[in-house]
Amino acid sequence: MIPTNRLTSDSPQVMAIIPIHNGKDDTLTFLQSFSGVIYPNLKTVVIDDGSTDGSAEAINKFFPQVTVLTGDGNLWWTGATNLGVVEALRTSSDFVLTINNDNEVDPGFLSSLVTTAGNNPKSIVTSLIYDYNDRTRLCSAGSEIRWFQGEIRCRTSRGESCQSPQAVDCLNGTSTLIPVSVFRECGLFDAEHCPQYHGDAELFLRAKTKGYRLLVDTNSLIYNKSVVSGGNASLNRAGLRDIIFGIKSPFYLKANYRIYSEYCPYRPKVLFLAVRYLRLLYSLLHRRFIDKTRGS
Repeated sequence: MIPTNRLTSDSPQVMAIIPIHNGKDDTLTFLQSFSGVIYPNLKTVVIDDGSTDGSAEAINKFFPQVTVLTGDGNLWWTGATNLGVVEALRTSSDFVLTINNDNEVDPGFLSSLVTTAGNNPKSIVTSLIYDYNDRTRLCSAGSEIRWFQGEIRCRTSRGESCQSPQAVDCLNGTSTLIPVSVFRECGLFDAEHCPQYHGDAELFLRAKTKGYRLLVDTNSLIYNKSVVSGGNASLNRAGLRDIIFGIKSPFYLKANYRIYSEYCPYRPKVLFLAVRYLRLLYSLLHRRFIDKTRGS
């Protein structure tokens, strides 16, 4: 972590990008936490994609230092984040920090990310994510992809050692520090194929093909309120068609096909994508059988 006496206005400029759609209370709570971050060259941008609960007005009232950009409600996570990235490129920021509004942050989390990025050129760096309610429970230490098993999942272990940083298969976009050079070399997040889920993973896998390392900074800590994401929770309620073809689903076919067709290192690639959906079908049937058994 950067000592506070070394933090100056000459530190790399970071633009934090927070996409929201409603969730005013969570956003205000997050911004209160974020206002305590110890880092001198930080700009905060909220992309309000069509909120109807007064989020933008509340942010302007209580956090006037935060820039609010607006969307029409059809940007989803990826399009909203891209709007912030374009602003970061326009203002010559050095890094983009993607982070969601359902988190609380440790005051030193960002200075640690910047230090790790500075010590590891051409890298993308993420934080350790702990459960907001049980702060001993690790929810994510980067992501792993098990191509043969059809799994894209968060690591819930720091590995054999706690040394930092740790290289991983992939990252998600929650509290991830991205050099702006990534966007100049690789382009923006893929809003066409991955509007809500896997837009982060797709960009980071694309960056790996350009030589970027994907790292977890085990000294950078945040606390997440959504241990089970809304997308995964919705699988319990949605029908199979909505799970496969619905933008809100982590199993949205267009996004998953993009990941497997472009980045799976094994052939035939479609076979491993099929394994992913067979596992999904088995999981759904098993879960609903259990629910039916409990209800009888």
